Amino acid sequence: MKSKKEYILAGLVIIILAAYLVIHKTDKTHYELPVIPELAQSDITSITISKSDQTIELKKKDDKWLIYPKKYPANNAKVDAMVDIIKSLKVTALVSESKNYHPYELDPENKIAIQAGNGEKVLRAFDIGKTAPSNRHTFIKMPGDDRIYHARENFKNKFNNTKDDLRDKTVLSVEKSQVQQVEIKDKDGNLVLSMKHAPIKVEVTPESEQADEKKAPQDNIAPELVWQDADGNPVKDSDINNFFNNVSNLQCQSYITDKTKADFTGPMYTLTMTGAKTVTLSIFDKINKDDNAYPAVSSENDYPFMLPAYKMDKMVKH
Repeated sequence: MKSKKEYILAGLVIIILAAYLVIHKTDKTHYELPVIPELAQSDITSITISKSDQTIELKKKDDKWLIYPKKYPANNAKVDAMVDIIKSLKVTALVSESKNYHPYELDPENKIAIQAGNGEKVLRAFDIGKTAPSNRHTFIKMPGDDRIYHARENFKNKFNNTKDDLRDKTVLSVEKSQVQQVEIKDKDGNLVLSMKHAPIKVEVTPESEQADEKKAPQDNIAPELVWQDADGNPVKDSDINNFFNNVSNLQCQSYITDKTKADFTGPMYTLTMTGAKTVTLSIFDKINKDDNAYPAVSSENDYPFMLPAYKMDKMVKH
């Protein structure tokens, strides 16, 4: 009798274990991670970044990204970094099913909602939360899915920008080899700096004329060009290099959004570079005495901007 009861109990244990395994297996399928197909970089031609306080709309036109609705040129490198994340988005782990989004900064006040598309077609959408403790993952949420996941890589900062952060800050671009003359004038038109790229002055004597006549044609090479000041004296290479390092790819601090270029007159200094093209940079008095930047306009940019004081000092005062 005892043996029969043991068999019955053993059978019940086996049935319970079998049921547990079946249920456990079913749960595993429930936790399967969403598979997100990779996109090609060229597929993405629009990105909308929505936060509680602002929405940024980016569109690609002629291989350049623009910030709408005013079509400000965007920093292509920053936008391409976002495109790289969007096209290769990959979920690596399920984090929570609690629907408690605040600890992960996926609540409406803190999340960053991303929508990427091609024309009117939406290709990808997801919400970005805070960086995971590993610093190698980011908490995200997919549309139509209440669960929270780990996404590969730490990328929140690449999307957590303002419109001004994403604007192309390049306001002047020149190549040293394409410039033959540089002038800086003050508000009264007086020269503060004058340099030109000109041939070395060679004093001609009867002896040198006879020597030149004896030279073979292949010896008559182009004269050496050097940078000279207004009096024809050579300028140090280090000074020339320092100057062009500051202006060859000049970046502004920020743009002035409530004014146009026409609103600024009577510049404090005007920089003119002449060569393959003529480029001008006009720098105006500070708006407030304690500002660390000067308002300025450039012939290479359609908008007025703030030029950091240290850049103005390096170009003019030094």
